[in-house]
Amino acid sequence: MLRHIVMKVVLVLLSLTHTEVMASEATAKHAEPSYAKWGKLALQEASNAYQDASILDYKYEGRHKLDHGQAEERFVLWVRKDSREFGVEVRIKINASSDELIQVGMKELTQK
Repeated sequence: MLRHIVMKVVLVLLSLTHTEVMASEATAKHAEPSYAKWGKLALQEASNAYQDASILDYKYEGRHKLDHGQAEERFVLWVRKDSREFGVEVRIKINASSDELIQVGMKELTQK
């Protein structure tokens, strides 16, 4: 009788630890990346600059450290306006320590 109770307690404890591991894995899968805030801004700025265009896709190109405690988040967007498709590079300069916006720059990419 005592053996059955001990076995049930062990099974319950094992199932609880397994659930906790699965829950933390699920949370990690759905966590926003660190650049999500800046990606949204890049899309918004490009939408304002190319009002009659559709943004088809975008790629995050990383955070690049600059001088004086600044950093730059870089994105490349693929845009369609009328029958023309082209890339747009968006560079967002920020204060690296406070994560505050300094400047947004944008330029169309030419095909080689």
